[in-house]
Amino acid sequence: MKKIQNCKEFKLLASAGLIALLLLSFFFISCKSKDKFDCDQIISPDYPSDVEHIESYLNETKFEGAVLVSRKNKIILAKGFGPCDRKNPDAGEIKINTVFEIGSVTKQMTAAAIMQLAEKKKLRLDDKISRWFPDYKYGNDITIEMLLNMHSGLTDCLNAPYEFFPTRVATKIENATVHNEPVEEEIILKYLNDAPLFIDPGTEYFYCNTNYYLLAKIIEQVSGLSFHDYMYKNIFVPCDMRNTNMDFQKTDARGYDWKNRYYSIPDGFSTGYGNVNSSVVDLYKWTQAFVNGKVVKKKTFKKMIDTDSYGYGVNVQNGEIFHGGATNVFNSFTTYHPDTKTAIIILINRPQNEKYAATFARGIYKAMYPERVITMSKN
Repeated sequence: MKKIQNCKEFKLLASAGLIALLLLSFFFISCKSKDKFDCDQIISPDYPSDVEHIESYLNETKFEGAVLVSRKNKIILAKGFGPCDRKNPDAGEIKINTVFEIGSVTKQMTAAAIMQLAEKKKLRLDDKISRWFPDYKYGNDITIEMLLNMHSGLTDCLNAPYEFFPTRVATKIENATVHNEPVEEEIILKYLNDAPLFIDPGTEYFYCNTNYYLLAKIIEQVSGLSFHDYMYKNIFVPCDMRNTNMDFQKTDARGYDWKNRYYSIPDGFSTGYGNVNSSVVDLYKWTQAFVNGKVVKKKTFKKMIDTDSYGYGVNVQNGEIFHGGATNVFNSFTTYHPDTKTAIIILINRPQNEKYAATFARGIYKAMYPERVITMSKN
């Protein structure tokens, strides 16, 4: 160790040390202040071993996308990896506020909106959907709760278009999707009555996007607002989700399929089940508000997750609360573990078959808690 020769040298060294300390403190304080989410990345000094394990895992697996990990209501790490658009270098690098399509993670918010209306006694979960769709021939057989927990028996308008729509209509929708063209407004409602049921209502679980499209339309009728306006007023603004939107292809990131095509689900076609665009920061804000009784009451949230399978807009397995999302060239995964108070949010601008967001979320959790075993599950 160098010996300090005189008082003047001591003062200089002390000043330099103080400046370095202040600069370091400024970084961490800026990431803990009201505007902490304006940072390009957040790395907490509170859990250094967790940060080391997470970054090591992400680097080893060549992760590309945005990630946010929190523990006990404190962000451990939030960071972006890779380009926003691999065809356009000018688009810049992915950061923590970069906006992606989040796909079916949208369903959490739609379900919460329905439960808000239920709390206000504007609807009941055992209401038959014939109340809002009086001409629908199966309307008296299906309840709101069946839509929420995927027990309606409806055919999936997105994943089984040739079963839901006439062949010429399904072909038209597929062509519009690939060419980023709009389809007819409320085309799903137009052909709902002619679409066969997949299974008998109320008998079995079957994951179906049509359920959440209908829930969005119920929200509009009950609230008197468009789905867009209801979500902004009652979900996005109260949760301070500043970078979240529901505008077609309004994302900072772009992805491409195996043919190098960039395309999204047609505007208006994914309403309620996959039309939200967001960032890891905003989804963290959403998760915190959702699980802590700030979006719906705590007893309502408990009802939403009272299942060992699919609850109301969320999957629940072994206590873990999660949901995945996949559009054509994006995929996402959000998970919350109540026992460890750990949240992990993954957004990727690649198709699910190239880099699967859920796999990275599981890998991060295993890196943090190697003694715990997580059962893999998709939607």
